[in-house]
Amino acid sequence: RWFDETGQWEKHFSTWERFVVIYLGSAAMWIISKRLKTRHGLKPDVRQSLYDETNIWLKAIKARGGKFLGDDKPNLADLAVYGALSAIEGCDAFNDLCANTKVKPWYDNVKKAVENSDGQAILSKM
Repeated sequence: RWFDETGQWEKHFSTWERFVVIYLGSAAMWIISKRLKTRHGLKPDVRQSLYDETNIWLKAIKARGGKFLGDDKPNLADLAVYGALSAIEGCDAFNDLCANTKVKPWYDNVKKAVENSDGQAILSKM
């Protein structure tokens, strides 16, 4: 329902189409999630797997000694992780991730860099 409201689906889809997407889509995603959980060896509480992988990411940044994995500016790896996490921003899973890890400062810094188009200088040199 969050995606329905945020995406303003009522402007683009009829009531029955939204119903089908929300309820049948949810059932399909539940089935797919069970297969992916097994395939990727995720923990029974998949959020714990998300926290663990995020902590590995943050340790890699800390080991490099910079603000980002790319040192003082985000690199493509930073942008890839940011992109994956931005897909769940606004959801309970993202709020839980921020509450259970120290990812929020890094995430906010990358978001600011993206919003400021800090990578634009690299493109202008090409």
